[in-house]
Amino acid sequence: MREGLANWRVQVPLAACLLLVGLLAFLVFRYFLLTFTVAGSVALILAPVQRRLTRKLGGYSSAAAGLLVLGCTVVLLLPLIFFGVILTQQAMAAFEWMRPHLEPAALEKLWRETLPARYPFLMAWVRESSGGTAVPAASEALGRLTTAVNGFLQLAVVHFVTGLMDMIVFMMMLFFLLRDGAQMRDVLRGVSPLTRGQETEIIDHLSKTVKGVLLSMVIVPVAQGIVALVGFWVFGVPSPVLLSVFVFFAAMIHLIGTPLVWVPTGLYLFFWASPTKGIGMLLYGALVISTMDNIIKPIILKGAAQIHALLAFLSVLGGLYAFGAKGLIAGPVILSLVLSAYRIYRYDILRWRHEEEDASSPALSDATLREPAPALRSR
Repeated sequence: MREGLANWRVQVPLAACLLLVGLLAFLVFRYFLLTFTVAGSVALILAPVQRRLTRKLGGYSSAAAGLLVLGCTVVLLLPLIFFGVILTQQAMAAFEWMRPHLEPAALEKLWRETLPARYPFLMAWVRESSGGTAVPAASEALGRLTTAVNGFLQLAVVHFVTGLMDMIVFMMMLFFLLRDGAQMRDVLRGVSPLTRGQETEIIDHLSKTVKGVLLSMVIVPVAQGIVALVGFWVFGVPSPVLLSVFVFFAAMIHLIGTPLVWVPTGLYLFFWASPTKGIGMLLYGALVISTMDNIIKPIILKGAAQIHALLAFLSVLGGLYAFGAKGLIAGPVILSLVLSAYRIYRYDILRWRHEEEDASSPALSDATLREPAPALRSR
């Protein structure tokens, strides 16, 4: 009795201290948990390449990790730099084209002559609804739009700096995970409650999931570029091949995506070619080009990691909503961990129930024979 009371007096304060330390650690490192999840997933895929490259470099793991991180940096930054340069040039050209059209005389001509000639019924309704004060209201709206654009540009600069810092932290994490991954696994294995077979099952399923996600990041932009090329050709857009290349690179920028290309294209067709073609281009972009992402990724994940198409779709979409661009990897990774936890719980923790059922029934059903075996329990 006294021994149990003494153990209680020792264990409760120890548990309280460990809980406090864990809470403090969470408060400090919670900002990097998502980045660490993405870096760990990429490091898991690159681990075999890291081992082969280390052997070729004579055992210099730091040099191998540095080369892989440099390659990842080029792969990530090259599309962004290419598309950023093109977008800057196009934005400057568009501004130079729009500046004379925003002069008061040009706006007055647009309101008095051009729009009534093209859309007489619509302009008659607008003038009747506004009581003849639509021009001042339009000027005021244009001023508010200019203010909003300035605010958006400032916010874009803040997000760019934040994204740059995230990328630097991601590359640092990826370097150390590649270089010291084996030592980290040994440290975690010492306190892990999982068996060696369970660890192998989780890592294998997680590796397949991340491979599927990374593969989809290449296949989806290609598919969207091809589909966009067909749409640009059908609706008579000038330079359809060049614009489809822009769609390919825009698809890699998940915070903005392909609307960065097909929305201005649709507006161009609406105002300067044909309203019917413009509306058709906008509908085609929204219903076909943009939805390719949510169709192809679940199919790839289902084939790579044997994940149900609905769960794969929800994991990609939910991860994007919850975590932004990082959620494209974090969402499927979380789903993979959930499915691995389900299998471990079903086939390992509840194995006594299956053993009792097997003992009570002399013959196994076909469905039971098709169930996967539980994870190995050897350490």
